[in-house]
Amino acid sequence: MSYLVLARKYRPQTFDEVYAQEHITTILKNTIEMDRTAHAYLFTGSRGVGKTSLARIFAKSLNCLTDGPTTTPCNTCQNCIEITQGTSADVIEIDGASNTGVEDIRDLQKELMYATQNSRYKIYIIDEVHMLSKNAFNALLKTLEEPPENVIFIFATTEPHKVLPTIISRCQRFDFKRIPIADVVDRLRSIAKIEGITIAEEALFLVGKKADGSMRDGLSLMDQVLAYGKKDYTYDDILEIFGIVHNDIYHEIIKAIKTHDAALIINHLHAMMEKGTDLQEFINGLLDYIRDLLLLKVGVKIQTLSLAQENLMTSLAKEFSEQDILYLISLLIKAKNDIKISTNPILVAEMSFVKIAKLQDMHALPEILQQIQSGITVTQPTSQPRTPAANHRQTTRIKQEIKQEATAKPPLISQLTTEIYQQHRAQIVEKLRLEKPVLANYFDNCSVQKIQNNFAHFISTTDLANNMLNSNRDLIADIISKHFNIPIKIDFILQKAERKPTIAQPTMEDIKRHSPDLADFIKETDSVFE
Repeated sequence: MSYLVLARKYRPQTFDEVYAQEHITTILKNTIEMDRTAHAYLFTGSRGVGKTSLARIFAKSLNCLTDGPTTTPCNTCQNCIEITQGTSADVIEIDGASNTGVEDIRDLQKELMYATQNSRYKIYIIDEVHMLSKNAFNALLKTLEEPPENVIFIFATTEPHKVLPTIISRCQRFDFKRIPIADVVDRLRSIAKIEGITIAEEALFLVGKKADGSMRDGLSLMDQVLAYGKKDYTYDDILEIFGIVHNDIYHEIIKAIKTHDAALIINHLHAMMEKGTDLQEFINGLLDYIRDLLLLKVGVKIQTLSLAQENLMTSLAKEFSEQDILYLISLLIKAKNDIKISTNPILVAEMSFVKIAKLQDMHALPEILQQIQSGITVTQPTSQPRTPAANHRQTTRIKQEIKQEATAKPPLISQLTTEIYQQHRAQIVEKLRLEKPVLANYFDNCSVQKIQNNFAHFISTTDLANNMLNSNRDLIADIISKHFNIPIKIDFILQKAERKPTIAQPTMEDIKRHSPDLADFIKETDSVFE
């Protein structure tokens, strides 16, 4: 097969060709120039950010026959060519996922005894090192502690938390960054020029965004674009190639949510499904769009949006509160999870979008809690959407009602009695509810055992309630004292409710013994069916 995929064809061959990892390339170049090369390195980061590519470049820099060690390998000598092609006998690349056992590591250790063939260093690049077994890691420890003088290990992993701390502590660790969209786009733009095609700038940003921080993924996507067989690519071409939903569709869906138009949302969903768009990808795209709305809402600049698109989305974001947008995101995330486990994912998606269309009818959680606590029934949503100002007015009214009930004028007394306390019980509970709603519920379920000499004794019925009430005894006593304008002491006594004894159900033998006539009947009927 003569064709070479772009990810291999345009793989970086020098430190300067590595994108977005200047914090690492600078250090590695300095270690070469200062002759301070370590014996073990750990490269960590997400996929396609240049871990193994940089490991090869570092190996070429150390083993270059022309000027090595050098920060600018020639890429023309025998060593450089063999390392680039992956055929060097002195730079060995090992797949950690395929060589996970302790025996594989022991075989590697036996090879360390042999001298290099044509290089200064024998370098082992172990990719996905976190896949090694614990025993394999332990077998490496002694080697990493005291390796042969000319041996260097370079470990690469996407999951550093799975690597034993004892291994990490013996390595110099470098954390690779995700590739910014602008850098991916810059690389794709240069490749498009080399390959003799033109791609609209907005379309390039679409590919760069889909690469999700991975340069290798970006190049693989570019391969797919080239396979489409055109010389000039528009934004719509890229949408069609990757089955991506146009932002205009998401814009229409968000507007439909604002106008409660569930039918329009469902129609868009069905249209996308008929085009072959993956359901999860459709929801992911909608989530990305709503995320951008939220960022614009809070004043964050989004580099991947054109000026026209940014103005359009900023205007749309003003139609929703931050709380509404966050709620939309939570509903869509739940829908994604439900779709994964459902045997009828389209139905789940349809029901989720119908629910989303009712967003403006939803009450805010604080408002609902206040209504429940004050004993006020939550009103049913009307045909007109509730505005944030209307929600605020209702919440304020509810709070005022609670305060009016809880601040009734207390009596002038010198001694508290059970009768007086019971008359003011509701007011005291509401005052406590303003401080700690959950605690007020536990206190409201208590009964008064007795009140004597301004000392009130209450009875609680569960361990949880008793512990919480006693932990907040000073607060409750202070509220009661201020209400009656006299010092009151309180305590809580645990008295669990007695369980009713279970009554054993009579057996068939008991019934026969106590009723001979019934026993004879059972005997006769049994003989009939035998």
